Amino acid sequence: MKRIGVVTGSNTSSPYVFYVRLEHENNKPVYMPQIDDVVKVIFEYKPHGEIVYYGVITQLNAKWDFGPMSGYEEDVALKGLAPAFGYYLATVITTRMLLKRENDYIDQDAPQVPPPPGTPVFLAAGEEMNTALGFDELVKENLAVPVGIMRNGSVAYLDVRYILGENGAHINISGQSGVAAKTSYATFLMKSFLDTGKRLSKYNPLMKYLENSRFIVFNVKGEGLMFLDKWSKDWKNNESNESGRRWKEMYEKLKIKPEPFEKVLFYFPRKQRNIDEPWSFKRIPEPGKVFTYGWDAIDIIRMNLLELMFDQDELEANQNLQLAVTTLQEILQEKLEKAFEMAKKFLEDDGEKVPPSMDPTIVLRKAMSRGLDVKLYANLPDGIDDLIEMVKNDQEVQNKIYSEVGSKATVSAMIRRLKAAKNIGMDLVWIPMHFSLNSQNFESHNMLWDKPGQVTVFDISKLRPRVQTFVVGATLVEILKSREEKSNQDPVFIFLDELNKYAPRHGGGPLKNIFRDIAERGRSFRIILIGAEQTASEVDYRVITQSSTTVVGRQKAVELEKPEYGHLTLEQKQRAALLQQGEVIVDQPFLRLPITVKFPLPAWCTREDGAFSYSEEEREETKAKLFG
Repeated sequence: MKRIGVVTGSNTSSPYVFYVRLEHENNKPVYMPQIDDVVKVIFEYKPHGEIVYYGVITQLNAKWDFGPMSGYEEDVALKGLAPAFGYYLATVITTRMLLKRENDYIDQDAPQVPPPPGTPVFLAAGEEMNTALGFDELVKENLAVPVGIMRNGSVAYLDVRYILGENGAHINISGQSGVAAKTSYATFLMKSFLDTGKRLSKYNPLMKYLENSRFIVFNVKGEGLMFLDKWSKDWKNNESNESGRRWKEMYEKLKIKPEPFEKVLFYFPRKQRNIDEPWSFKRIPEPGKVFTYGWDAIDIIRMNLLELMFDQDELEANQNLQLAVTTLQEILQEKLEKAFEMAKKFLEDDGEKVPPSMDPTIVLRKAMSRGLDVKLYANLPDGIDDLIEMVKNDQEVQNKIYSEVGSKATVSAMIRRLKAAKNIGMDLVWIPMHFSLNSQNFESHNMLWDKPGQVTVFDISKLRPRVQTFVVGATLVEILKSREEKSNQDPVFIFLDELNKYAPRHGGGPLKNIFRDIAERGRSFRIILIGAEQTASEVDYRVITQSSTTVVGRQKAVELEKPEYGHLTLEQKQRAALLQQGEVIVDQPFLRLPITVKFPLPAWCTREDGAFSYSEEEREETKAKLFG
């Protein structure tokens, strides 16, 4: 072990923070450590016996000690005409306390006492790095998920129990747009979860869950995340140079494969309501990989999605409008119940026995596939136009809404809002009810996201904000319902950038309540939110505080003063304002101190113009190798 100095008595030390005076010669340290280096001290106190403290250097200071105070005096000292002594001080935050018992060190019952002044301080290295930060137990029990490389070159880990909901759940990533690499780090975590789960699944059941995770990703800008199955152009172009070799070494240490995601499905909104063609600019439609998404009247009514079509802040502020929307939803529910009963009778008349346990939605869709017209017989609206027509001209519907809100003006206002919703493109995601028995599975006629190890990307970038709100809310409700109805499910990770837009600190309406539900109840169903935003202080407090894993990228100093960053030390806040791309500060409850890590460039594409394409000559060479 390399000795770097002693615990100094010139500053007051405690069990949690102590100070190290670095040993020096000729006014320079014999060895200059870095911030984030891990140190070790061994000392004894009666009656406890031998104690070992590990800690991380969080600050380094240098000054003259007992020497010149002015520029003139300092100049005289530098010329050797007056004595002056360099004083180098390292601030250390304790991360692990161990007590020697027989021939082993344990962290139970370790006394919390300050290390004595004059105690030698050593630089920790090798396996002691894992011991110092509590990674050793995680690695031993196969609970460690690699999340980056520390400044000293060691692998940093997180506890999978705080990821999957055993001890906590949810991940939040904040940082300035364009420099914090929030999306890159989120996809890096997804790759780490899948590869680590696969590698360790036979050793720990939690890792088996991780291997079988489902990932729901919302693409909110351009088509950047619609190419996760393609190689990154930046990666391929730099693969053979020094940067590429360094990235490969990092992946090798992390035991993550530097390659695009294997199992990915991409969903786009429709270009037009009645045409099943993906609204895609750069992603070429591929059979079995690229689809369109949407919800028909049965989904919208069954999952209570109607209120998501309205402005969420207006619903929260206007109680009469909220009541009118709720009443209309109840009317539609009654019509849907009538359609279910009608479908059951229709199938039984057709000679099919319908078990009581069969999902009513499946019963209805089966009947529709055999010719039942629910629009005609049950008066279900097959689109926004039909819904507007119903509210506008159906006297019974009008009377029921009026009896609740007592104002015809509110009914008229609701009709105007529905017309506005259509004009901004809501009818692109409210799809027709036509349903073919042979086309898709009954239980997932919309989106086939519930597959082990699969990443499903939904493009919402081309939609207007209110339509984006509907798509996000509808997807979350569908996931919640799928998990509430079944037990012992594999995890579902939901990645959404710009979280502050969908779960804002103030306002937000019904959609924010969905996010609160996921934040507060989701981990019991293994639904885990990976939220990202520029400023964590603008996200709903009940959502942001439920995240057990917190990641901070480069951030503005004024934002770092907010309470949401209180888990960072003063020095870490200063550093967060200067982090480079590819650097983040990661925190989890088992860590005594948040840690700064680097992560390698993603080998998969995260930009719409970043997908690698081979030259014509290379294509021909590849064909020749494959086919001769």
